[in-house]
Amino acid sequence: MTPQNPKSPTLRIRPARLDDVPAITQLIAANARRGGLLPRSDASIRAGIKNFMVAEPDSFHDVPALMPAFANDGHSVESAPASTSSLDARPQVAGCGSLLPFNTTLVELRSLAVDETLRGAGIGQKLVEALVEEARERKFGTIFALTRAVAFFEKCGFEVTAKENFPEKVWHDCVACPLLANCDEVAVTMELATDDAINGEHAPQPDSAFVPLVSIPLTPVSPAMTTTPAPSAAKTVKKVVLAYSGGLDTSCALPWLRETYGCEVICFIANIGQHEDPQTVRERALAGGASKVIVRDLRDEFAKEYLFPLIQSGAIYEHKYMLGASVARPIIAKHQIEIAEEEGADAVAHGATGKGNDQVRFELSYMALNPGLRVIAPWREWPIKGRNDALAFARARNLPITETMDDIYSDDDNLWHISHEGGRLEDPWDEPDERTFQLVVSPERAPNEAETVEIEFVSGMPKKVNGNELGPAELIRTLNLLGARHGVGRADIVENRLVGMKSHGVYETPGGTILRAAHEGLEELTLDRETTTFKQQVALRYADLVYNGKWFTPLRDALQAFVTVTQRDVTGVARVKLYKGNATLVGRKAVYSLYREDLATFMSDDVYDQTDAEGFITLYGLPMRVKAAVDRNRLGRILPKDANKRIERRD
Repeated sequence: MTPQNPKSPTLRIRPARLDDVPAITQLIAANARRGGLLPRSDASIRAGIKNFMVAEPDSFHDVPALMPAFANDGHSVESAPASTSSLDARPQVAGCGSLLPFNTTLVELRSLAVDETLRGAGIGQKLVEALVEEARERKFGTIFALTRAVAFFEKCGFEVTAKENFPEKVWHDCVACPLLANCDEVAVTMELATDDAINGEHAPQPDSAFVPLVSIPLTPVSPAMTTTPAPSAAKTVKKVVLAYSGGLDTSCALPWLRETYGCEVICFIANIGQHEDPQTVRERALAGGASKVIVRDLRDEFAKEYLFPLIQSGAIYEHKYMLGASVARPIIAKHQIEIAEEEGADAVAHGATGKGNDQVRFELSYMALNPGLRVIAPWREWPIKGRNDALAFARARNLPITETMDDIYSDDDNLWHISHEGGRLEDPWDEPDERTFQLVVSPERAPNEAETVEIEFVSGMPKKVNGNELGPAELIRTLNLLGARHGVGRADIVENRLVGMKSHGVYETPGGTILRAAHEGLEELTLDRETTTFKQQVALRYADLVYNGKWFTPLRDALQAFVTVTQRDVTGVARVKLYKGNATLVGRKAVYSLYREDLATFMSDDVYDQTDAEGFITLYGLPMRVKAAVDRNRLGRILPKDANKRIERRD
């Protein structure tokens, strides 16, 4: 057979699958060895596989063997014919590329690589076209890339712009890049949010080689998605993905969904650091009737992408609540939606009650990520009215639960915190029983000797504890154990729920309490006064957004971009002393500290001229002097003359 023109091989551009991960890893590594792409681990590619696309030749014998098409993100290199012996070694993935969303409007095109044996076949351009189309389908407004192959991307419709237009990228990735000092990459961008795109005119045609990674219909949300279904609507539900914790609520929800809707129920267990072994919970779900159980280990993602940004923001709700449950719901919902799409489910469900905040947090996240999926909230539909009814429901079906009427607290735990509500805690006058606490010892039982811990931050991200570099989840676990031993991190709170009522709860957040003290200490050194003041205002709004379930919103994304920029100089070490329930900052040092001892000293110095303060005070107080003069003149016009003379004598 005569070889085809290398510019038009028989190709199929498709979403990547998990079995493509080894080939993608090899492609990126090959480009990285030539000094282009940074290498990516197998684990990181696997975690983001839903955002990758690959080029798959239908028939490799039709494509001539040639040298690499692109050394890095489309970077062109010199071509030369390759030996025919390389034909037998060609991989089943000819090229790859991915999208990295930074917020709801901005996405990066990255990891663009093509096999070295397929030089000049136009694969890179086809991948770019498919990824741009995918970004448009997902309703992103802007797509950008950092590259040296400017001409290639201009050919694909991109325009050159300044890197500074993408602070999310610069301060999230670039500051940590080992090649930053010698970086010569150029930012290129393309605007996607056109009227045609909104009207769907750029959607792929049925015969297109592009297959959407995620399809998000923007049709209005019908009442049936969030309210009790009519009998006819119930029959339309075939498969539900339930966010399953193994507690009383979701244990009851599992058989109830099967009985009420006659549907298949897939249980999703998010491992975000809860104390109970996920495999034990998995067995409980199978015993309860789940057709399939999917467990995902999200601990590092939870720590790095949710908890660390929370610490950076300084957000805390109503002075005390460190948002442990609030910040966990978005990551659970995100992966629940992914699983629903992968499994072809037509509904998602959760076990949150109709009185609490979690129902809002889950469902706002569902709406933001895939509004076309139906939402089933059992607590708003079933005849169960309280925990006593739920216990009776579970006993009648021999469900494997651990709760009893003697232990009816509502507990929620993850890597960040443990919360306790219900039972005796419903009376805010009652002191919590020591048996309530599962992690943090009472200050009375804490050691009589203090312990000091040092935490090192890089650009606001905690990296080391006492000089030991730890992964995100392991770092928080380490601080949890240290703080818990010293009674650090207990909080007794009456909070204002989003749904309008007050609730009383007890929280244990030892590691978070230590991190907050350490991070604030470094910010004291590195943030100027104006930024500090404004960031305090941002923290209040950020906390409200997280508490109210608005993680996946443009405003939260925008505030996060501001916070990320403020963290660029928050690099250093903070020392915190732990003693009898207290986490006290006792030392801090920063690489980019704005603190100068020679300026602040009370001893004699040659740096600061104290006589300069007089002129500053005169100008700074000028508005008050003018106001005082006006007030005195006004007073003089209405007082008797002898009073005016007394005032003048005092002057």
